[in-house]
Amino acid sequence: MAKIRTFIALELPQDLKKALADLQQDLRSRTDCVRWVKPEHIHLTLKFLGPTEEGLVDPIGRILANLAQGVFPFRTQIAGLGAFPNSRNPKVIWVGMPGEQGSLLRFQQQLEDTLAPVGFAKEKRSFAPHLTLGRVKEGKGKKELEQLIAEYQNENLGNFAADTLIFFRSDLQPNGPVYSALKTIKLYK
Repeated sequence: MAKIRTFIALELPQDLKKALADLQQDLRSRTDCVRWVKPEHIHLTLKFLGPTEEGLVDPIGRILANLAQGVFPFRTQIAGLGAFPNSRNPKVIWVGMPGEQGSLLRFQQQLEDTLAPVGFAKEKRSFAPHLTLGRVKEGKGKKELEQLIAEYQNENLGNFAADTLIFFRSDLQPNGPVYSALKTIKLYK
């Protein structure tokens, strides 16, 4: 059976995507060493599934719908520029989600636990909620980026209530990934 590349994420509201796009534009004007994520592709990834048999799309959709029953939207703050693995050796530029994350972390752990029996191994690393803004081009501008990260480390972009869970397909193309929603599930209020 054919396999497709998939992941599960929480959708962001348009006003937050606009604020992230504005931040990217400001950063882009000050450095050319980052490949920026298209603002419409920014989301909160909860679990990357990777190669997934097409026959599992509907069962995973049902699992997600059942899991979303009775789950309230996650209200979270979006603030602070950072980098993985760290600001001195940046590979991924992100915006963080400081503050109380208990409900979000519990939901993500439930997602891990529920999908493990279907064949998707639990992530070994701890879940670190973040929104990826871009990936650093190899060997360029690390000192410049370290200064920008320090300058924007307390940047507050607001808060939002994530209320839409999306099971995405990701097709890798020469101009970057193309995401399409396989299932869209509202978190119940």
